[in-house]
Amino acid sequence: MDIAVVVNLNARKGSERFAEWARKTLPRSKVVATKSVEDLHRFVDDAATGAAPGLVLSGGGDGTAIGILDAMRAKGVPFPAVGLVPLGTGNAWAFSTKAPSPRRALAAMQQVVARGDTSVPTSDFSLLEVEGRLTPFADAGWGAEILHDYKVQRQQASVFKKLVEGQVGYFTSLFGRTIPRNVLQRRRPQVRVVNLAERAFTFDPHGKVVEVVDAGPGAVLYEGPYGVAGAGTTMELGFGMKALHFARRMPGHMHVRVYAATAAQATLRIPELWRGVHPLPHSHDFLTTHCRMEFDREVPVEVGGDIIGLRSQVEYRIAPQVVSVLEWSRLAHA
Repeated sequence: MDIAVVVNLNARKGSERFAEWARKTLPRSKVVATKSVEDLHRFVDDAATGAAPGLVLSGGGDGTAIGILDAMRAKGVPFPAVGLVPLGTGNAWAFSTKAPSPRRALAAMQQVVARGDTSVPTSDFSLLEVEGRLTPFADAGWGAEILHDYKVQRQQASVFKKLVEGQVGYFTSLFGRTIPRNVLQRRRPQVRVVNLAERAFTFDPHGKVVEVVDAGPGAVLYEGPYGVAGAGTTMELGFGMKALHFARRMPGHMHVRVYAATAAQATLRIPELWRGVHPLPHSHDFLTTHCRMEFDREVPVEVGGDIIGLRSQVEYRIAPQVVSVLEWSRLAHA
C-alpha cells in the first residue's frame, strides 16, 4: 500500500521530530513536512503528476486534512483514503474516528505495512461545503467565539503556557472570556434557519428520525435567539465534545443544530452538552442537505477550526464528494 504522511509543522504538536519519527517508522512511505499552503500544494501537485498514494495520513488539526482535500479537489485529484493523526488543538474529526495518539497511529500503520495489507478499514464520510471550502463542521456563535478567544489567549500568554493550551486552555478561555462576555450582553443575537433542500428531518424525544412537515425549499426551520448555530457531518467538535450527536444518523445529511439557551443556562448543562444528551432543553436539531442561516448582525463564522470572518448569513450544503476515512478502532482488530 502506498502511504503518504503529511506533517503540519504549524500544528500544536507538529514538529520535525515527529516527521523524522514517521520516516523511521514508515521508511517506504513519503513523508512531507509542511510549513505553508504552498508546501501543501506542492505535495498535491506531486500526487497529481505521479502515483497518487492510496492512503494519506494527515498529521495536524482539522484544517490540515481539509486543506489537503480542498487542494486535491481544485486540481482534480481523486481523494485517497485519509487517516487523521491528531497533532492539532481540538482534533474534532480525528476524535470522531477514534484516532489514537500520534505515535500509536504510526505504530499501527507500521503493523499494517509489516502484514502486507493492501487496504485499511474505512468509512465513507460526507462533508459540508461552505463558501467553496470543504469541512466536517462549521458554526457561528459560541463555538466560533471560543475558538477566537482561545487563539487570542495563546497569543497573549507570556508565562504559564500550559494553562492556556489544549483542553485546559479551552476551558480557561470558555470560563474566563466567552461565558462572561455573553452573560453580560444586553441583547441576544437572533438567527433564522432556512431549509434549501427538498426535505428536512428532526428527532422525537427518543432520538428517532421524523420528517418535518411542509419543510421544502424556503421553509423556516427555526427563528429566534441562539448561542450556537452550526452544522456538521462529524459528531464531535474538538476535545471530545459530542455537540452534533446526530451527524452520522443519516448518510449524506448534516446535523443542523441551534442551541438557544442563555450562557448562564448553558453553563449549568455543560456535562450534558459535552456528552450529547438528547433531548436537551433549548436545543433545536435537524437533518438536511442544504440550508441557509441568516443572522440579525455580523457574527464570526468558524469553518473546520478556522475563523473565516464576519458574516450576516452563511450557507451550509452537503458537498458532492465523499471521502473514505480510516477507522482506527477497526484497524486495531483487522
